[in-house]
Amino acid sequence: MSERANHSESTTTDAAFRDRFAAMLRNRRSHRDFLPDALPEDEVREFLDLVMTSPSAFNMQDRAVVRIEDPDVRAAVHAAARKQRQVLEAPLLLAFIAEPDGWEDTFDEVASQYLASGRWDDSFAAEKRDRIAGFQKQRRDLGRSREYALRDATIAASFAMLAAEARGWATSPMTGFDEEALKAAIGADDSARDVSVALLLAVGRPAGAPKDPGRLPLERRVYVDEYPL
Repeated sequence: MSERANHSESTTTDAAFRDRFAAMLRNRRSHRDFLPDALPEDEVREFLDLVMTSPSAFNMQDRAVVRIEDPDVRAAVHAAARKQRQVLEAPLLLAFIAEPDGWEDTFDEVASQYLASGRWDDSFAAEKRDRIAGFQKQRRDLGRSREYALRDATIAASFAMLAAEARGWATSPMTGFDEEALKAAIGADDSARDVSVALLLAVGRPAGAPKDPGRLPLERRVYVDEYPL
């Protein structure tokens, strides 16, 4: 096959993928009703593996996911989350945890991977630690460590919603909860770090098809160069 033919085939494939991906994004809906069927464990693990490929500042991966499975823990989370029914009904329930200063726990493991791959040497690893420590100190001094960690956790949750949609699963992101009660329910209130719960995500096969709620026009929500007062 000629180079031109290869290029043409690749372009066609890319265009088809873009169309499918765009349709998936446009058709995604938040679901509150789920079929009770359990999701296969091998598929859940593969799904979670994709979720954790999400980017994070300096690749320090200062976010975590808690799978909430025990019925008693679910009940406590349900109470903390204003008794939203999907908390109990979805076969998979995830809490996305933001870890301010979590890089202190992950740096050595991340650095060892970079060292093993040859991308870093010992000198660069030491330099990198100093740079990250300095940047994180600035965040702490400004009182923004939690804010930045929440960003990384929320990015991971966005990956989860898309990875679920690609499998034909539905999701329901939830930010309506008593955070302190939720942290207590999942044991995060005793963490050595002052972690936060970015959001809860219910995942499962959809029961029903919610209607398109609509979105404001692009011109109403996208601006050029400056935000209007």
